[in-house]
Amino acid sequence: MNRTLISFITLLLAAPFLTGCGGPARPEGMPRLYPASIEVKQEGTPLEGATVTLVAESAELGRWVPSGITDTAGVVVLQTNGLHKGAPLGNFKVVIEKRVTEPHPHPEWAGADRGTPEEAKYDQLDRARKMHNYVEPQYSSMTDTPLKIDIVANQKVYPVDAGKKIQTAEARAQ
Repeated sequence: MNRTLISFITLLLAAPFLTGCGGPARPEGMPRLYPASIEVKQEGTPLEGATVTLVAESAELGRWVPSGITDTAGVVVLQTNGLHKGAPLGNFKVVIEKRVTEPHPHPEWAGADRGTPEEAKYDQLDRARKMHNYVEPQYSSMTDTPLKIDIVANQKVYPVDAGKKIQTAEARAQ
């Protein structure tokens, strides 16, 4: 092989190391993040599809928001600001929310041409769909949630109880 080809191959192999890897760049001032998962149960059963957000109790951590959505086992692996795996050390309130909009009765009408009666009927039915809440209101409130955790360096899983199983319906905001 000639020297130019060897140099080119070496550069190609080194490119990932020269450009950086491991996800998006960390914002300036972001504290060290530690692996952390929240295990959410409701009446002893895993709560799937819930959004979990940690709200820092200290102002200095206020801009670093660990959150995620629970899987079928009720577990969410936290990511801070939606991009960086883990959570900073500190005391947090735990906000849990699970809201699901009921399905549209005629999804096949979604592609109706603008200005047609089918489009108007689709839009009317779409606005009438209800949003169902599956978590008691206090757990969905930053001010009222009774759930608190302390993220520490030597713990990776934090169990929380999301209260009683409920299903309430409300009109969607238009």
